[in-house]
Amino acid sequence: MSTLSVKQFSACTNADVADALLSLASPLLAACGEDDAMKKLLVSLAVTGWNLSLFESPGEDGYRQKIEPRLPAELQGDKKEVFTRFILELIAAKQATYPAMLKGIKSWDLQLKGETLTLTVDALPVKPI
Repeated sequence: MSTLSVKQFSACTNADVADALLSLASPLLAACGEDDAMKKLLVSLAVTGWNLSLFESPGEDGYRQKIEPRLPAELQGDKKEVFTRFILELIAAKQATYPAMLKGIKSWDLQLKGETLTLTVDALPVKPI
């Protein structure tokens, strides 16, 4: 006879995912000041980190290999390393802080109005519950 076990989980909404992502990226977003292009770049990289965090960890070197091709070509030297560290730290923070949020971000839109950031995401479950 088969045994069925049911795991209890709390579903997260797209708004929950967007809020979590902004909270993880907020220290660097705040440092951008009024540079909207930099804010959009950081959110783009944060989305990359979020999605990478959902899969089994290949270790820091494995993540680096997945991150580096996704960085903008114009980033060189120290800037490339700063953004790589940002994504690696975001992955670690996401896994530690939001381990139950198992939705990958399919698309996103960032609206900037003054100092207010509004992020909307379209997220889908990536692992069976």
